Amino acid sequence: MPLLSLYAATNAVLVVLYGLLPAEMNRSWIFLLVTLGAMPAIAVALRRAPAGARQAWWLLLASMTLYNIGNVMWLWLVLADGRTTGDGSAAEFFLTGGSVLVLGSALIVVVQRGKRDIGGIIDSVISALALTGILWDTLLLPALSDQGATTGREAAVFVNVLVMAGTLGALLRISFAGSDALASVRLLTLAVGIALFGNVAGALAVDPATGARADWTNITYLAAYAALGCAALHPSVAAVTRPGEAPVDNLSTGRLAFLGTMMALSPLVGGGRVIFGLPTDGVLIAISSAALIPLVMIRIARLSSARRRAERALHRMATSDPLTGLPNRAACVDHLTEALASDPTGLAVLFCDLDGFKPVNDRLGHAAGDDLLVAVADHLRRDLRDGDLVSRFGGDEFVIITRGDQAVDVIADRIRTLAAHPLTAAGTEVRIGVSVGIAHAHPDDTTDGILTRADLAMYEAKKAKTIGALSLSVAA
Repeated sequence: MPLLSLYAATNAVLVVLYGLLPAEMNRSWIFLLVTLGAMPAIAVALRRAPAGARQAWWLLLASMTLYNIGNVMWLWLVLADGRTTGDGSAAEFFLTGGSVLVLGSALIVVVQRGKRDIGGIIDSVISALALTGILWDTLLLPALSDQGATTGREAAVFVNVLVMAGTLGALLRISFAGSDALASVRLLTLAVGIALFGNVAGALAVDPATGARADWTNITYLAAYAALGCAALHPSVAAVTRPGEAPVDNLSTGRLAFLGTMMALSPLVGGGRVIFGLPTDGVLIAISSAALIPLVMIRIARLSSARRRAERALHRMATSDPLTGLPNRAACVDHLTEALASDPTGLAVLFCDLDGFKPVNDRLGHAAGDDLLVAVADHLRRDLRDGDLVSRFGGDEFVIITRGDQAVDVIADRIRTLAAHPLTAAGTEVRIGVSVGIAHAHPDDTTDGILTRADLAMYEAKKAKTIGALSLSVAA
């Protein structure tokens, strides 16, 4: 990574040089060198990023364009008026626009990289927003009040810090969650973190006499630009938009307690400050809380949905045959028990056993045997009526539960068709027979009783031992 090393070393020298040179000197050229130098670095990222996944880097390139326009205007102010910052001038408009595009780029990375970890990202954003509320109440608001800042200025600082903190929280999550964390993402996270620190420092470190931001805060922005360029030049930039790992996301008591604490943190701190007579901005605290509540509700809804999906998956595993997808023996027994308990009238059980399955399995292999079982299952469940059940009872045995003599005849014809035509297993046509035992329910029948009669009838039918044919036997 010689290009990255050269870029990082050059920018480190420029940042140190800016800090060492006296403030009276014209150091705006250092800013231009750093911001202009980030543009070719981002161009390299655009070339390395996969086609269709370059939106984040296009936004970064646009942001650097705005930054450089703002910095050129600032340079003009320095030369013409002797100013040290572009705050309050037209240059600030372009610098703010650049910051917005950087955040937009970071959010694109979060969405693309973290699409498999939405829950974890929401948790991180909730934490960041809650902690920002405390930062605002305990540090930023008192400082801005002492400075006599207007309501518009307070609102601008609050929204800027809130959005940057939320973005940083999401970036931290995708930077360190999982085993496939990327250096490029971490450098982007570092850039946003440094920029957030610079914004907070810029709001706090203000000359009370002139209202000008402290000159040393510019160093933080230089470092942020440099980190952004390093993120663009790192070889891992090509994988920045690749979805990360999907971690386990459980609805635990600890997780719920954490979400509740984060939601209550800002109002509690704000209320405590009111009790002690300290300055508190109720409107902006309310805005912060209003942003948190829907996030917490979405998070709880996602966790609840994930739990329901897990429960349904476990139920399917417990009641379904993994090969054919048919209900398994346990599900068949439960269905039959419920049917007998509700109304045994007209209920019939067809116990089916494949004749000639073992020779196919021995000759062509177990994979062919699996193919054959799947083909039989697909044939048996075709055009099934509501209320009827086809299950794989075990091995090459299938049990069908239906009602009415006509339904039994229809299913028997379907099985007869199955036995009369060859099936494909592992690319080879094979023929099998089917032995079927039929048992009609008695008024006082039990589940074991009717299954046993159907099983015995099936063995009576199997005595014919005709491969490629249907053998039927009806139990008394």
